[in-house]
Amino acid sequence: MPRDSEAIAHRNVRLYYAFAFLMEFGFWIGIWIKYLTATRELELKYILLMDMPFWLVMASLEAPFGALADRVGHSRVLALGAAVYALTILGFGFTTNYWMLFADYMLWALAGACRSGADQALVYDSLKQAGLESTFSKIAGRGFAISLSASTTGVILGGLLATLTSLAFTVQVSFVGPVIAFFAAMAMVEPRVARESRRYIEHLRDGVAYAWNTPQVRYSVLLSSVLMMAAFAPVVLVQPFLIKHDVATGLFGVYQAPLRVFAVVAAIVAYRVVARAGRPKIIAAACAGMILAFLGLAAFDVQPAFAFFALPALIQGLVRPTMDSYINEQTPSDRRATVLSMSALVLSVELAFFEPIIGFITDDVSIQAAFAFVTVFFAVVMPGLYVLWRKAYVLHPAPEPAVATAEAA
Repeated sequence: MPRDSEAIAHRNVRLYYAFAFLMEFGFWIGIWIKYLTATRELELKYILLMDMPFWLVMASLEAPFGALADRVGHSRVLALGAAVYALTILGFGFTTNYWMLFADYMLWALAGACRSGADQALVYDSLKQAGLESTFSKIAGRGFAISLSASTTGVILGGLLATLTSLAFTVQVSFVGPVIAFFAAMAMVEPRVARESRRYIEHLRDGVAYAWNTPQVRYSVLLSSVLMMAAFAPVVLVQPFLIKHDVATGLFGVYQAPLRVFAVVAAIVAYRVVARAGRPKIIAAACAGMILAFLGLAAFDVQPAFAFFALPALIQGLVRPTMDSYINEQTPSDRRATVLSMSALVLSVELAFFEPIIGFITDDVSIQAAFAFVTVFFAVVMPGLYVLWRKAYVLHPAPEPAVATAEAA
């Protein structure tokens, strides 16, 4: 049994890496805003306004799909997400108006909800079944690095492909990756984790209640979501920055790729850095670094200021696997996907309002004003939230309930 469990764990880890790469390898990632504004002649503020219903719908689906994954199997939900994501990208490639864009965003929300927490929950449970859960932080870091490597490759090749063909074709052809990812998800083996025989709604209610009633999980979810929201701001502001400074489309990938490389390297070494410096110090430095990066972008309206984008990328690479690992450590197996999806749920709600605001500020005022707003917002929110998280922080996880660790019959 231990040998079989170890083989299953290694198989799932390999498939997890493949799934992560294929889902993030898209030529469209680095040019999609320019595609929608230049080719489809849509306005940035209305594009980002679509993010409000997108994130709210995704937020409403996060916990339900996390609970569904806990009940029917993580691999099945991941496969569904990959299939819907492929359809989403294909839809983006043929979008010609705001109504079509809205439909694509709704499909994207469904795809995102299917993935949230399910992939890491499956890997963690597989490792735990084999007695290898101590390696999860390292594997999560590698998985995040692989995702970033895939998107980096896509960004570089996408800019070149758009120059050689067209922005629309570059988006359309990107649907192939998720199609292959569908088969990788279906090939995963569900770990034998014993669970209480409960109805779906009970899974959902208990998972949400656990996340809220456990202080170290509650504040980890909140702080992690705020840090990821700060890391997400460059996703919607990098391309407007490059457009403002008249950077050629073929160079979009050249500018953006190093940012992803920084994040990849940070994700790979995150578990070593945390082991030496300690998780609280890393998170404190991350909060300070995010504020300083956007302050620099707000203060200097010159093309070389692009270098400030490197700091959020570096922080994202360090923080994501660090906080994901901590939340996993503090969460029982039968609630893991539901609880992990809560982080994405909170992030979705935050971004639903955050993105449209910075979109309207960028279009109607200036991109410098958008950077200033982001700086002030995080300078107000992050310090207090960090203090609450630090007070609730515990080094060792709570013991698993007996039902979650019992051998399957």
